[in-house]
Amino acid sequence: MRFRLVTLGSCRLEDKSGHSVNVPAAALIMLAYIQQRQAPVSRRELADLFWPGAGEAAATNLRSMLRRFQLAFADQGNCPLLIGPGEIELRPGMLECDLPGTEEAELGIRLERLSDAVSRRFLPTDAGRPGRIGRWIVETHVGLVEDLRSTLLACHAANEASLSRIALKRAASLLLEEDPRDEAVRAVLASLIDHPHSRPAGVSAFAFPEPQTGSSPVTSTELPRVALLPPDVGTQAQGSGFVANALIEDLTIGLCTSRNVTVVAPYTAEKIRASSDKVALLRQHHVLYALDTRRSGDWLFAQLIFLPADEVVWATRFRLEASDTVQQRLEIAAAIQTSIVERMHKSAVPIEGFRANPDAYFSYLSGLQSLSQLSLPSLRRARKHFREALRYDKGLALALAGLSRTLTLEWVLTAQGDAELLAEAERLAKRAIEIDITSASGFKELGVSQLYKGAIDDSLAALGEAERLSPHYADAIYGHADSLTHASQPGAALEKVNLAISLNPMPPDIYYWAAAGASYFLQDFQQALSFIDRMQDRQPASRLAAACHGMLGDQARARSHRNRFLADNPTFELEQWLAMVPHKEKWQTELYREGLLRAGFKGD
Repeated sequence: MRFRLVTLGSCRLEDKSGHSVNVPAAALIMLAYIQQRQAPVSRRELADLFWPGAGEAAATNLRSMLRRFQLAFADQGNCPLLIGPGEIELRPGMLECDLPGTEEAELGIRLERLSDAVSRRFLPTDAGRPGRIGRWIVETHVGLVEDLRSTLLACHAANEASLSRIALKRAASLLLEEDPRDEAVRAVLASLIDHPHSRPAGVSAFAFPEPQTGSSPVTSTELPRVALLPPDVGTQAQGSGFVANALIEDLTIGLCTSRNVTVVAPYTAEKIRASSDKVALLRQHHVLYALDTRRSGDWLFAQLIFLPADEVVWATRFRLEASDTVQQRLEIAAAIQTSIVERMHKSAVPIEGFRANPDAYFSYLSGLQSLSQLSLPSLRRARKHFREALRYDKGLALALAGLSRTLTLEWVLTAQGDAELLAEAERLAKRAIEIDITSASGFKELGVSQLYKGAIDDSLAALGEAERLSPHYADAIYGHADSLTHASQPGAALEKVNLAISLNPMPPDIYYWAAAGASYFLQDFQQALSFIDRMQDRQPASRLAAACHGMLGDQARARSHRNRFLADNPTFELEQWLAMVPHKEKWQTELYREGLLRAGFKGD
């Protein structure tokens, strides 16, 4: 074989050295189509397939594509296609494909090959193409799923000791991801989990609660979809990291037996873990809940996130010990199951709101992603997304709270004391609360806007309510910490912001900025700088960094940070700013003034 066609997980053509051949993307799909047919295909059929309804232009487009395809093989010798005047076919012996064939193979080997094919998906980036070509891609995937199902059932019926139980579980979980209603596959998976050799003596199999008697029946298409994301463990990770990954994968397979949720298969969850785009995740995989897990040393942190609202509904952390792994698995499974069932029965409104108007939530999440960077351009991008969300749904409290956040952050970054920004931020936050009295986001943004307006006690009350409504809402806890700093309680503030960081192990820069501020007022200037150093973009904290270096007597670094800040804020006036920043006790203002003056800022 001279060439290898990769169609699973991506689409590319490799030469015998493994290098990709640069050919048009449509030509690769054409090659896959002809390879699957295993027979000559007419030019007319290919033209109609790729350019339906284009008439004579379709034939012209096909000729152009074929010419570019042939040119790609000028240095390779013969190309893998025989291109005739009426038909096109594969050149014998020149192409192999990664799709599982129909040849006879050991059941176990065939099961693993088909599982790989289903999990990686056939031409995944082209499945949404319109017309016959899109239908052919989907039909090919469906055919692989059907082959996997029949092979799994045959393996289970054979009951051979040589068959890998891990492979059987993986195949079953993949099939239940495709069709949660498949009771035959569910029974196979349940028997594998309940097998006496699959757990230590004395430990029972999973026993998940079914929907409450008398509750409305939930169809499979309405079941919440959950993805359990394994810890991101590097090659140098300690052994406990691999225990954590195995625990999460085992939990995923166990949850597949529940009729209350649909579960993203482990391979898909690993791909989601590698992506930083929550909006794309939600769109592509229809995930409503994600169990996000992070490992730190021998500890595993887990939080269950309702993705459309980016809201943490349950969180925990525990030490990883091999002897306790099975018990941990059962406890986590019970907690996740309970959280999701409660969400379904007690808080159906957000889910129904998302299903009724997903575009509003997609826009809202895009706004949140823009807020991951502390800059005026990112704030304005976020504001655009939040306003777009409100055009889709004018009553989306989350988007109103998001708009409020952009205004208070702009007030901080511009350092101009614009009272109109804070007044509008407060109004939007109050409107969010009017629409949804359970909105932790609304109370959080209300507290932040009130803080900068100088109403510190009101701010603490609003942020305390946000934390009461959502005890695991890291943003609310961080906001509460920031208000405690301004309320002259920097020690309590630092404890609370560290809690927020523990709940959100990869936090936005503003968490570290708040921790640095609390440390400054504890007069631990070196610790403050260490928090600033953990920020991805340290520019917004240049003023605070300058004050820290000033207090430490490092004049060169203090002036460097001062100059960096003034380059972005040339009209900054120290006394005007200090008059605007709310502090409950005067000593804080004086301590901040001292650091900034030592850094070279000009006072009165």
